[in-house]
Amino acid sequence: MSDLQQTSKKKTMGVLMLSMISVAAVLSVRNYPSMADEGWQLITWYFVGSFLFLLPLALVSAELASAWPSEGGIYSWIEEAFNTKTGFMAIWAVVVENIPWYPTVLSFIAVSVAYIFSPDPHAHILGLPNQVFLAVVMLVVWWGLTLFNFLGPAIAAKLSSTGTLLGAIIPSLVLIILGLAWIITGKPSQLPPFTWSGLVPKLNIGALVYSSSIILTFAGIEMSGYYASQVSNPQKSYPRAMLFATILIFVLSVLGTLPIAIVIPLKDISLNGGVIQVTETMFAAFGMSWAVPVMAILLAIGGISLMSTWMLGPLLSMVPISKAGTLPKFFRKENKYGSPTGTLMVQGILITFLAIAMAVIPGINEVYWVFSSYTTTLLCIYYLPIFAAVIKLRYKQPDTLRPFKIMGGKPGVWIIAGLGFLSTVFSGIMALSRPSGVTNISFWGYFLMMIIGTFIWMLPFWLFRIFKKPGWAETIETKTPAEKP
Repeated sequence: MSDLQQTSKKKTMGVLMLSMISVAAVLSVRNYPSMADEGWQLITWYFVGSFLFLLPLALVSAELASAWPSEGGIYSWIEEAFNTKTGFMAIWAVVVENIPWYPTVLSFIAVSVAYIFSPDPHAHILGLPNQVFLAVVMLVVWWGLTLFNFLGPAIAAKLSSTGTLLGAIIPSLVLIILGLAWIITGKPSQLPPFTWSGLVPKLNIGALVYSSSIILTFAGIEMSGYYASQVSNPQKSYPRAMLFATILIFVLSVLGTLPIAIVIPLKDISLNGGVIQVTETMFAAFGMSWAVPVMAILLAIGGISLMSTWMLGPLLSMVPISKAGTLPKFFRKENKYGSPTGTLMVQGILITFLAIAMAVIPGINEVYWVFSSYTTTLLCIYYLPIFAAVIKLRYKQPDTLRPFKIMGGKPGVWIIAGLGFLSTVFSGIMALSRPSGVTNISFWGYFLMMIIGTFIWMLPFWLFRIFKKPGWAETIETKTPAEKP
């Protein structure tokens, strides 16, 4: 093994970097506008999502990562509890779940960059029509990020850590400070006066469907588990990182969303540009319009950090899956920095076509919303085995050292993991229900569309299982000399 490769394998991540990876995977300022639309109820929804999903997932991830900090991250947890097939199923679900999601984040980044040059969405920018400019930005960001991830998980983690600070934490703090200044100076609030009853959501089928998406808004805190093998002293570092990340995500989400609801009328909030919209209004009110482009740059950095965290993590699990013989040898191709180059390139080419389509084809956004509707069902396939794994391993491997254990013994782990499991099941069931905004398809038509669509997304998983060959598995003869015992 070369010195450079040895350096790339060193365990260099500590509590702060691990926390920032978790925060980067969850905290997204781009989600604030959709939550702000709920008014005072947003506080309740954030609490529900945190209590039912974020906290259980953080505790479960802390126990599993501190006891099994091996190559493959989440895949190794599930494989240890069940088998290779279940682990592969979960990882495939999260990999394909990202496919329709990446272009939406790229669009957010491109809109933020375009705003630096002109707030007019129909203006020519640098001599290019707006749509062409957006497509160019999306491709430059995507391939720049893909090639950056070729430098390995340790370097990619530094981007997530730094990008989270600049692109999520600082913008959230700016929103909080501006919101406080807005209130202190007596400027009008678009929210009605606070009442305790205003925190109570309306309980109807629409609210239940909405709650299922809110629960999974906090998906991703386990993402740092993919990097557990890169962590120095994971037994102590990982639980501390999870605690810090959980508190930070909840506090910044609530306090960062409220200013948007206070400043912009709910009916006028733009879901794609709401953050820039509210900062432009507040900065202008305080004579600081010059700061709007700076905020746009920070938001773009935040989007890049968010994508980078989700880009490499799941693909790292493809390597041990391939070594186990479940995927062809192509999927375990790594460079000297430990990056899965083959899967990164395939993913890069696929998202390139989707990003161009989203930017330049009229009406394609409606298609993407349909694609995105499968995100919840695919995430459920991913998360259910994680919650089940921590319970199974308490019985299957009771004597394995667990530096961090969910408190309360077996009843405690059943309660915590069970809460996350049931919340995930609820989200999956609700995702099959037709949203109130969809009127051109029947209830049962939508239900069948979701079932069939989810099966199609997962079809390659079954095909790989059916047509796998004995030669796919790694043997001593197929290892490089440096890897042989």
